[in-house]
Amino acid sequence: MSIIILDDDQLMYHSPLRPEDIAAVQNILRESGCFVPSFVGVDAYSIETYIIQYAKSRTETMFLFDRNLYSQVLALAKGARVTPTTRCAAAIMAFASCANAQIEPNLALYEGSASGARRAWRRDLEIFHKSDEIHPGNWVLLARGYSERFDRRIPAKRLRTEAAKAFDPTAKLRFYDFVYPIALKMALISMAGGRSDKKMLELLDWLYSCWHFSAPAVLLATQALSHDPPKDIFKNIRSADRRRALRGVENAAWDLVYITAWFERIKAQPKANELTVLCSRDKVLLKVAELLREAVLGETLSPFEKAGFGDSVLARYNSHVSDLSNPKRALQPWPANFKDYRSELVSDLEAKLLKPI
Repeated sequence: MSIIILDDDQLMYHSPLRPEDIAAVQNILRESGCFVPSFVGVDAYSIETYIIQYAKSRTETMFLFDRNLYSQVLALAKGARVTPTTRCAAAIMAFASCANAQIEPNLALYEGSASGARRAWRRDLEIFHKSDEIHPGNWVLLARGYSERFDRRIPAKRLRTEAAKAFDPTAKLRFYDFVYPIALKMALISMAGGRSDKKMLELLDWLYSCWHFSAPAVLLATQALSHDPPKDIFKNIRSADRRRALRGVENAAWDLVYITAWFERIKAQPKANELTVLCSRDKVLLKVAELLREAVLGETLSPFEKAGFGDSVLARYNSHVSDLSNPKRALQPWPANFKDYRSELVSDLEAKLLKPI
């Protein structure tokens, strides 16, 4: 923990790391581009940014980890050798400790549970929380390549903390239920091909008539349905193994879950007095989060225009979002049988995606 002394606006704090280690950790993370913060105008890769915010206004910071980072930290804590990929995870752990930031792994646990990793979640969560207590200097040794692995592993036995007792990873996650149908529809449209404007208009019309609008999902669509989409948005989407293709869509839906949760924190940020940093190495996830942050925090250029869509797309979007209370929409007003409606909608979309190609 850093010691902060505030005296006549002169801020001094004692870091647990040497200045050269701090600089190295910050450079590793800056080069990886693994942060999307809930703020603009200051350096997200400087530990002092967070120390100053806490000292002056008691603003807390939460680092929101995705599943890959969570798994990498666990592997290192259990004694795995550090790799070029996991060096970044080690650097984030050192950075968060020095910045007095909390780490939120719950969404990663939900994703793991949904994909079948249910047996050892309690032990793993305990180990993760214990790994957050490791001195940042030990994480720096891994991040800078001075050590291959931790000499002493965190015990693999079941530990007992309040965090593990209170968490239920098998609980239904509302964010996932909301974005998964959109990811399915988006994947089907992207597979069908055609002009980018036509594909985006089809998705916007479907959101209006059959489902609900999601800012993160629409921004993902500006990438997935553009004239030059990233190749890894829907992993294995054209695989002959259609179950494998479906897992790729599920993975994209989980990206939307992380972004949606981060977005909700941004909206609550002024009252909560808490900054949230989305942490990931997934380039698509980070890109969509950056687009969302720009839209929320003052970017004037339309994301549709940025992605090369024509004026008709923005006009259609504006028309739909200005008419969301229209009773002609499928979910307006909210139906009493919503669960059945969603279940049928998802079943139909999944059946179409699972058809042999």
